[in-house]
Amino acid sequence: MTDKFLSSIFAIIEYMTEAELSNTSRQLIIRYLEDSTQPMHAERARHAVERYTQNNIPTLEEIRKKSKAKELGALDHLILKMEYQARKLDEMEEE
Repeated sequence: MTDKFLSSIFAIIEYMTEAELSNTSRQLIIRYLEDSTQPMHAERARHAVERYTQNNIPTLEEIRKKSKAKELGALDHLILKMEYQARKLDEMEEE
């Protein structure tokens, strides 16, 4: 996992909880990522965010549909950044 990928996940959680994450919380989130059985990094990240915050986050498809109807919010942009970083990691692992 890259620092950019982890930072994108932490940014989503900090935005959702309106609080800065402690080092212990960051380590717990990394553990959630490592424990996830999902094959793709975006799904692992989504699982970790939802497990930590106990809230669902919009899927990439939901954000795409929303973007056609109205302006995206800050959380949507953070999720898109996470999805991009996850995709880059998946591509690196395929090589």
